[in-house]
Amino acid sequence: MLSAINQSKQNNTSFGSVVPLRVYIDGMETFNRQLLKSASHQLTSVLAGPAKNDSKKLKIIREFAKHDPDYNIEYGFHGYPKKKNQKNIRPSDYFRCIFDMFSGGRGFLFTGAQAEKLLELGKSIGSEKAACKSRNLSNSFDLQAAKHHYGFVIGNFIRSLKLRIKESFDINTKIRLGKPVEMHINMVSNKKYGQTGFKMELDSIDFKPVDS
Repeated sequence: MLSAINQSKQNNTSFGSVVPLRVYIDGMETFNRQLLKSASHQLTSVLAGPAKNDSKKLKIIREFAKHDPDYNIEYGFHGYPKKKNQKNIRPSDYFRCIFDMFSGGRGFLFTGAQAEKLLELGKSIGSEKAACKSRNLSNSFDLQAAKHHYGFVIGNFIRSLKLRIKESFDINTKIRLGKPVEMHINMVSNKKYGQTGFKMELDSIDFKPVDS
């Protein structure tokens, strides 16, 4: 997929997409919020790189690059740039997973500009929470307004079909082609189901067409 990279965008990390996602553990879908968060965190860590010649990570990066025309595969291989004053790459600066409670807990991966906007709005909520705490309040109009705006922006991103990645894209024009797709995050576990020692790790991703 190196040929699919637009050289003029090598240093551009402002791409943006919305990807519906589902998580499968040992072939079975999970709806557990904690497990969904863990799976999405593992995925974004891989997408942000560096792959370090790990064959499984390289395969996941290449698969994602087949569908998102603006994903910088070179950054995936070698690592997205660190923000100023950061010691390590923070995947949440470039990728953000949200589990929308208004969609039955359905998951969505936001990338680039969309992820940055949600990070900014999330910090606003945190600031208002801190302001409430300093005033010994449990709530305020400003906190509720920040939360409402956060939800409003997420809803707009989710409804925007132009942000959805599709089955493929034109290498030259970057125009997305085919039906919108959803991403399946496939995890494998140690099969210690329901036990404190349960662990799982990212195995692969694949994409399936959806109607919308």
